[in-house]
Amino acid sequence: MKKIGWGAEATIFLENNRIFKKRFKKNYRIEEIDSVLRKNRTKTEAKILEKIPVKAPKLLKTDKKEIIEMEFIKGEKIRDILDEKPFLCEKIGIGVAIMHNSRIIHGDLTTSNMIMKDEIFFIDFGLSFFSEKIEDKAVDIHLFKQALDSKHYLISEDAFKLFLKGYSKVNNYELIINRLKMVESRGRYKKK
Repeated sequence: MKKIGWGAEATIFLENNRIFKKRFKKNYRIEEIDSVLRKNRTKTEAKILEKIPVKAPKLLKTDKKEIIEMEFIKGEKIRDILDEKPFLCEKIGIGVAIMHNSRIIHGDLTTSNMIMKDEIFFIDFGLSFFSEKIEDKAVDIHLFKQALDSKHYLISEDAFKLFLKGYSKVNNYELIINRLKMVESRGRYKKK
């Protein structure tokens, strides 16, 4: 197996066109709590991959404890092409709205977690969860807006407008955007 990535929660391996995501122990946590957290996050991520209504890696197998095996998506990260193709944000907005309508909150909406193959694929559902709350949807959108401002600052304003245009084609735009304004006005989300 070839190690191709890692994050705060897991290490990613590639073998035979399959991705293996293995959550690792956190030594600073009490072992029983750590085990429950890894198990719950693995089960939730697997369930989301089974139910996801947009393009995403197919779930192949999980041990329901700490390992998920899924399809490898070969393509370009949106992070690397968005500045030249900001129009993709409209399609991203449509995809996010479809997820939100299916009660799926991504939790880490960045252009690093999207791949362009023949279509846009959403990846890395490690922080995802199910929710119908307007607040959770607004925070998800706010995180994407912050990612645009940070990584794609030259096009972020126009890109976010395109995102909202796509999002509004599918979802209850007004309620969520009103909540987004409230989220942005709070101290912890305010731009400094």
